[in-house]
Amino acid sequence: MSRLILKTFALGVACLYLTACVTRREFVVAPETGGVVIDAETGAPVEGAEVRFGGVDAIASVVTGPDGRFALPGLKEKRTIVAMPMGGVFRDAARVQASAPGRAEAFATAAFIQGGRPASALYRVTVLMFPEDAAETALHALMRECTEGAEQAHALQFAGYVSGIDPANPPGWLDEDTVQALQEHLSLALPASGFQSCAQMNEAYALFRAQLEPLEALERATYIEKLPPHLRPAAESGD
Repeated sequence: MSRLILKTFALGVACLYLTACVTRREFVVAPETGGVVIDAETGAPVEGAEVRFGGVDAIASVVTGPDGRFALPGLKEKRTIVAMPMGGVFRDAARVQASAPGRAEAFATAAFIQGGRPASALYRVTVLMFPEDAAETALHALMRECTEGAEQAHALQFAGYVSGIDPANPPGWLDEDTVQALQEHLSLALPASGFQSCAQMNEAYALFRAQLEPLEALERATYIEKLPPHLRPAAESGD
């Protein structure tokens, strides 16, 4: 075997087993995404809202119909990446934005699996819209100096809204998948690390976690419902 062949073979083995390989793969810029835009005050769908992927100018915005629903096409492109031997499949997310007259800019998250096929959003995306003049929440006061931008401003309103949900009587649009989607969006818009720059860090984070309790209660209830009857916790009986 010639020296050149040996070198080529050794390089191939190293690439496959010892180091990462540089390759061109199909990268999902944004997934195929469907969803609905909801007025947070009334719970009604928002007609005429302009919905788009944030930062993805190549995908045109769409306008919601009378039912508040929208569908955004996905976008893929070839990219040169470093691919580990174990594969390149991971969870990713794209930002969805909505605009409508008289309402503040609203945001949501379209989660998907990067490297998976087809590249569609894992959940139906629900975008909650608030009035432009909506009153600030208690979390605003605690995080005034450590948040910035329209997305975080919306997330603060969003968390306050969530805190008022009655788990025993949730809105009709709040199904199991939507609960998970809302939790994921809030964790990305207001990550735990972001609270570290707040002067009142502990108070702010404690309030934020408390505000999410209705979503967590709904998630627990769904989990319990899926358990076999003999594994479900006994219901507490009142006196």
